[in-house]
Amino acid sequence: MFDGSPTEISGLVRPGRVHRRVYTDPAIFELEMERIFGRAWIYVGHASQVPAPGDYVTTRIGRQPVILCRHRDGGLHVLFNRCSHRGAKVCVLASGNTKRFECMYHGWSYDTDGRLLGVPVPEGAQAGFDLADSGLRPVPRVASYRGFVFANCAEDGLSFDDYIGPMTPNIDDLVDRAPAGELLFDAGVHRYVFPGNWKLQIENALDSYHVPSSHASTVNEKGEQFARREGDETGAAVVDRNRTSDAWKGRRSFVVGAAGHGWTSNTALDESGRSSPVFYGYKAALAEAVGETRANEILTPRFHNSLLYPSITVMGLNVHVRVIHPLAVDRTEVHVYPLRYKGAPDAMNQRNIRLLNVTHSAASFVQTDDMEAFARTQAGLASLAEEWVDISRGLGDERPGRDRNVTEGSAMHELVMRQQYAAWLSYMCKAG
Repeated sequence: MFDGSPTEISGLVRPGRVHRRVYTDPAIFELEMERIFGRAWIYVGHASQVPAPGDYVTTRIGRQPVILCRHRDGGLHVLFNRCSHRGAKVCVLASGNTKRFECMYHGWSYDTDGRLLGVPVPEGAQAGFDLADSGLRPVPRVASYRGFVFANCAEDGLSFDDYIGPMTPNIDDLVDRAPAGELLFDAGVHRYVFPGNWKLQIENALDSYHVPSSHASTVNEKGEQFARREGDETGAAVVDRNRTSDAWKGRRSFVVGAAGHGWTSNTALDESGRSSPVFYGYKAALAEAVGETRANEILTPRFHNSLLYPSITVMGLNVHVRVIHPLAVDRTEVHVYPLRYKGAPDAMNQRNIRLLNVTHSAASFVQTDDMEAFARTQAGLASLAEEWVDISRGLGDERPGRDRNVTEGSAMHELVMRQQYAAWLSYMCKAG
C-alpha cells in the first residue's frame, strides 16, 4: 500500500532510473495533483486570448477548472470555476465575452473579478449572508511574463520571479521575433488526448534521442526531414540537413536551477526558407521596428524547444506553445497553440501556421509518431518483468554550461529527464 511518505517516494527515483509505478500507480497520480499541480506555477493562458474587458478562457490547473478573464479595469483574474453555492461549474464554454458569469443551476451571478453580484430570492438566505463573502474564489497567486500568465494554488512557496527568472531568455527569444514585441494566440488550437501518463509528454519534449527512430518516416534517404505534404508547393517546409543519429550528437541539452526547466539547442530553418520573399518581407518589418542590427540578433537561432516544468513547452522552430493537462494516471490531454507574430506580414504568420499543421497537429507527420510511442510505452509499463525505467544515458557526463547558470550535455543523452525527476522529488516529498 502506497503511503505517500518521503521515504517511499524517494525510493522511486534512483540515479539513472525511475520506478515504473510513477507512470502507472493511481495513488501516485493523485498525489501529483496535490503536491505538484497544487503547488507549482502552472500556465493558464496568454494575455492576447483575453484582450478586451469581459473576455475569458476556461482551462484547468491539474484537474481543477479555472477561468482566466479580464475585468473592466484591465486587470487579469484567475478564478476557480466553481459556484460558491452548490459547487456547479459556472462557465462551460472554452472562451467568450461576458458582462457576468451566471450559474445555470440556481442563477447566482458573478462579476468578471469574481465578486458575487446577486442571488435569486435573497430573502431566503441565511441570516448574516453577505455577498462579499461568497464570490468565485480566486487562485491564490497569479503572475505573468510578456503575456504568459501563470497561477499557483498555494498561498506561499517558490516565488514567480524565482520560477520564471531562469527561463526569461527562452521566452524573450520567441516574443522578440514579433515586430510589435507581442505574440498572438488567436490562430486556434489543436487538441488531442493520448492513453498515457502526463510525464511521457513532458519527457519527450526535450528528448532528441527519439527523433531519428520515432520520426524516421519523415526523413528521406539523404537524411533530410520535410514538413510539407507531397505535391504541396505552397506550404512551409523545414529541411534539417543530415538529420541522422551522428548529426544529432552535436546538439546540446540544457537544464537550469532546481525547478525542472530545460531546453535544447536550436535547429534552424534551412537557407531556402530564410531566403524566400516571405521571409524577406518579415525581416524588413522586424528591422523597421527594432533596427537592422537588433533584427539580425533576434534572427540568430538560439533555442529549439524549451520546457517550463511541469505544464508548458515553447517551441521556436515550429512556432507554437504546447500545454499539458493530466486527466488520469494513463490519460493526458494536450493543447497545441499556433502563434502569430504581432506586426509581421500575414504571409509569414500563415506560413508558420501551415508548418505547425503538418508537423505538430494531432494528424500531422510528427505528432502522430509521438502519440503512438506514448501509447506503446504506457501499455508496455503494465509488464512486471522489469520494475525500472532507464534514463541513464550520459549519466556522469554532464558539465557546467559556458554561459548562464546551467548544466549541459549531449541532446542524445537523458540529462533533462533526470533533472525533471529531481524536481518531481522536490515537490512530491513535501507533505502538508
